[in-house]
Amino acid sequence: MTGNPIRKWPSFFWEVILACFVVVLCVAVFLQVLFRYAIKASFPAIEEIVSLSFIYTIFLGAAVGMKRREHLEIDVLLKRVPDGFKTAFKLFIVAGIAVFLVFVVKEGIVFVFDSYGQTTTYLNMPISYSYAAIPGSALIMLYYLLKHALTLLFPKKEEGLLSSEDSP
Repeated sequence: MTGNPIRKWPSFFWEVILACFVVVLCVAVFLQVLFRYAIKASFPAIEEIVSLSFIYTIFLGAAVGMKRREHLEIDVLLKRVPDGFKTAFKLFIVAGIAVFLVFVVKEGIVFVFDSYGQTTTYLNMPISYSYAAIPGSALIMLYYLLKHALTLLFPKKEEGLLSSEDSP
């Protein structure tokens, strides 16, 4: 067995939640098209469900992308840095991303509280629920960024040796 399944649970959890939002998004769009063109009726509440699902799909997808480190990376400068400074340069990049994400969390929370009294037209749901995806996903991204920074600071031992994660 490689790794502790409990340690993998948070990332698996967010991927499942992301998949659920994608399924809701697809089903809602399909129903909206079906109702509009086959039944000749429109249900505006479905549009609000699509909007909410789309927002959470975007922001949770960004968090899962941070977990997998699959975001766009422009490494022109990193390739020109001497080998001895690459880790320091990567940590500098991580620090810059962290500062940006802390700003997103702070301003996102302000944005959520500023929109607290407003509700959606048809579902009568607080708009702040959809805006909560912004600071929430930024916090998830900060978590995965911190994990990445720790792997840069403390690289794993040689392969083949048992680490504390792999021990029974």
